Amino acid sequence: MANDDQNSPIALNGLDDSRRALLDMLVGMRRTLCLYTPLVRAELYGDAEILAAIRSRIVSQPRLRLHWVLPPAREWRNACPRLARLGERLTSSLILHTPIPEERLDRPELSQAFAIVDERSLLHFSDPRRLIGSYDPHPNERMKQLLELFRELWSRTQVDPDLQRLGL
Repeated sequence: MANDDQNSPIALNGLDDSRRALLDMLVGMRRTLCLYTPLVRAELYGDAEILAAIRSRIVSQPRLRLHWVLPPAREWRNACPRLARLGERLTSSLILHTPIPEERLDRPELSQAFAIVDERSLLHFSDPRRLIGSYDPHPNERMKQLLELFRELWSRTQVDPDLQRLGL
């Protein structure tokens, strides 16, 4: 994760860069983390250090809200059991939703993944399978557009029926 200019986005090339960027976002989070991903990579979203950072941030600041739109849990639950358990324990802070089945996810942006913290920093994966993308710790126009998209998408999501069956 290299950055030659303090105001330019930081290129992310794989798991190590992505982990560092997500951890940086979690450390700096004050209110919210909005995350959308069409694919849950266990190496990132099930990472013990990332989940510990989420847990400790919520314990120290119970008003934090993490709104995550993920694919149906049946697609990732076995690969990320720690994430499912954390969602079970932190139901009022870590809110895991999935798009409603009728939702058409045909917008090009929805094949990508993104996370926005406090409306001021953006983690964007143009290739969520390979964790290729960028991290921008400063507000920008792209972040505002993706936040608007997230809010629109969030309004048409539901608690994942597979997670409801587990009592989450």
